[in-house]
Amino acid sequence: MEWINVVIDHSENLIDTGFISEIKEALSFGELGLEKESFRMLQSQISQSAHPKSIGSALCNQYITTDFSEAQLELITPPLPDKKAGLEFLEHIHHFIAHNINEEILWPFSIPPAVKSEQDVPIADYGISNLGLFKQLYRNGLSHRYGRTMQAISGLHFNYSLPDSIWRSSFFEDDKFDSRVIRSKGYFRMLRNIFRMNWLVLYLFGASPILTKDLLTKASEPFQKLDNQTYYLPYATSLRMSDFGYQNSLRVTLNVSSDSLNDYISDLNMATNTISEGFQNIGNQRNTNQLQINANILQIDDEYYAVARPKSKIISNQRLTSKLKKGGVDYIELRSLDLNPFSRIGIDEETVYFLEVFLIYCFLNKSHLINQDELKAIWDNDSLVAKRGRDPSLLLQKNKTSISLQEWGKQIIDEMTPVAELLDGEKTVYRDMLCKIASKINNPDQTLSGLLLDKVLTEKIGFIDLGNTIGETNKQHYLDLEKSENPNWDRLEKEAIDSWSQQSKLEAENNESFESFVADYFDK
Repeated sequence: MEWINVVIDHSENLIDTGFISEIKEALSFGELGLEKESFRMLQSQISQSAHPKSIGSALCNQYITTDFSEAQLELITPPLPDKKAGLEFLEHIHHFIAHNINEEILWPFSIPPAVKSEQDVPIADYGISNLGLFKQLYRNGLSHRYGRTMQAISGLHFNYSLPDSIWRSSFFEDDKFDSRVIRSKGYFRMLRNIFRMNWLVLYLFGASPILTKDLLTKASEPFQKLDNQTYYLPYATSLRMSDFGYQNSLRVTLNVSSDSLNDYISDLNMATNTISEGFQNIGNQRNTNQLQINANILQIDDEYYAVARPKSKIISNQRLTSKLKKGGVDYIELRSLDLNPFSRIGIDEETVYFLEVFLIYCFLNKSHLINQDELKAIWDNDSLVAKRGRDPSLLLQKNKTSISLQEWGKQIIDEMTPVAELLDGEKTVYRDMLCKIASKINNPDQTLSGLLLDKVLTEKIGFIDLGNTIGETNKQHYLDLEKSENPNWDRLEKEAIDSWSQQSKLEAENNESFESFVADYFDK
């Protein structure tokens, strides 16, 4: 069958095949979900208070939970085909939160404010159910492995699924071929190209050229002092995604295959079952407190923090790999976005439209398997752009040759244009967006990192002061809006109430020991 051959033949550009004519009407109906992390702040410090009860249970609320820290909110939208509706839902969550956190504000940057000690970053508490204790122990392990300050770095995850009708096209009509296999092959095709071109996401939407001194653990780069607490690199885009931020040597060098779903699952299972000498030195017990789930390379699948991950829509407390094995890949989670401090919700419409076109392009474009040489080039490109992306002289590696960021960026934008045209139809929304993005390729000062550095240097405002000002302004905006102006207020309020009932039920049903719960989690 033609499609099977196309999927297996990764050298084929699908936009040049008959496949496009059949699916072009469906492309606009891909679903978008957003996950945004932000710290609760009080008087320029990370809040030390418990997760507000009026927001709901962090364990069971599907829209508002916590990430690593008790003070680190994670706001989650449902998957929606209407991109503007997804942004509006995130606005509505922010509005709900603003009215339920008393004097606190939400920190607008990915890089957390300076802390006096690691203990100023409280680990998230999920209650006394086995599931809650498991989630807390996992985070406790992260704190011992990487430090609380590094774990406190926040980001925004962009979840995207292609329309289901694509997988039901005539190209796929073969009873002998499992649709889950076809779908997973398609998403891994997308995933590999995301890895190859993730540097462009860092360049355009990186907004962390500034670090607090807590994260400045190396002296290998020419950092310049901004104020007593913060430093910056003049050409940096996303230090969050550099070796100074959320990426350490283990996370960067752990080689999890992107060849296929089976290989991906196999490599993650290896990492979660192989003892790490370094993490073994932490130990598992200190007095009566357990320090980590285990001493393996990864405690659980979730600890693999790639720039993008394949995900399943199956809702359960099973392992990520178990859900993927059962149902295949349902969507891709792009994890390399910094919070946009110039947007109240951390992301704007232009970014959403760009990423939609970008991910579709990554699916349609040819996608050879990634060998070790290319993998190293991918890591190097990401690192270079994270730390020097706005340097006009920067060269990247593409197909074993050097190429300027500007030249490669222009090539990608040109190749994305037919996808934008397909999505536009009679409109010009996506093409207009690409024109604006194209101008930023040759004008690095127009990128988020460029705009942020220009603001702090021109206005001579400190990083902490700016964060407080933005956070207070954002909160006041939401406080000025009535509850009646939020179409999802009742939905969010009901979820908050129901989530506590769900947590109480889980805690009442603790019928097995924690040790058995952990063993069962890995067995399944």
